[in-house]
Amino acid sequence: MILVTGATGLVGSHLLYELCIRGFNIRATKRENSNTDFVRWVFSLYHDNPSELLKKIEWVDAEVTDYQSILEATKGVDTVFHTAAFVSFKAADSKKILYTNVTGTANIVDACLENGVKTLCHVSSIAALGEANPAGIIDESCLWQKSKGQSAYAKSKFLAENEVWRGFEHGLRVVVVNPSVILGPGRWDSGSGQLFSIAAKGIPFYTTGITGYVDVRDVAKAMAFLTFDTDVNGEKYVLNSENISFRDLFNTIATETGVKKPFIKVPGVLIDILYPLIFIFTLGRISKSNLKSAFTQTYYSANKIKSLGFKFIPISETISLMAKVKLNTNL
Repeated sequence: MILVTGATGLVGSHLLYELCIRGFNIRATKRENSNTDFVRWVFSLYHDNPSELLKKIEWVDAEVTDYQSILEATKGVDTVFHTAAFVSFKAADSKKILYTNVTGTANIVDACLENGVKTLCHVSSIAALGEANPAGIIDESCLWQKSKGQSAYAKSKFLAENEVWRGFEHGLRVVVVNPSVILGPGRWDSGSGQLFSIAAKGIPFYTTGITGYVDVRDVAKAMAFLTFDTDVNGEKYVLNSENISFRDLFNTIATETGVKKPFIKVPGVLIDILYPLIFIFTLGRISKSNLKSAFTQTYYSANKIKSLGFKFIPISETISLMAKVKLNTNL
């Protein structure tokens, strides 16, 4: 039996699909007040008969911050995929981010150890990695050294990883993946889906930043690949398809969605002046701190997982799929 936490999210739903087409039966967690409509929608994107695949999923209500519900959910489970997390870059959500992501992961680890779960595959983030090496690249060898100036989300993912390593020290087989910015269809009002939605409206602004991106399908496939097709244990893997500038990303989205490309370069020194206009255009969905991070040029390497034979989907293909889906659906 396999358990997937956070199964109604973007990563969780795609992971469910990957596991189902591999033939597994899965137990999946959701909040008591949430539904599984998005999962069905994702399955219908990739399969002609999603209903048959969905029969492989047993849904249970559980909160990662509620230890008893997680303990119950992990009974009889051999492998846990932990994708549940609270993602926000609002300062007001800092305490909730830290509590949910750190305490929630600690509960997962403790429940795995108590119920004799053999393997835990944990979704972390590139935000939990350290500064670039002398070559200017960030990979698995770049270890976190300081928290000053880091967002609450970054701190939470680093501390959550520490909980996972605690489980490893107690005999749990552990696989950790550190995805870059995850792109994929759906969830247009949050995370990277929100970024796509803003760009698809023809945002006129662009910055000089560069960062890494990965297709959500690759995140799901990499998790299954590392867990079932290799014997790796106690290892972490950066998942990154390409390092792309924000301007090139927005240009590609604009081309695919038929809107005007960004043409106003935002110099870092003018953030304070231009931010009110950007705030209005994006309906407040881009914070000033997020905007400032968009000036950083960061390069990530996924050579470690590539050395195992794993190949990534080009981001141009990801954006093309997202545009087709976005233009033909209200979800």
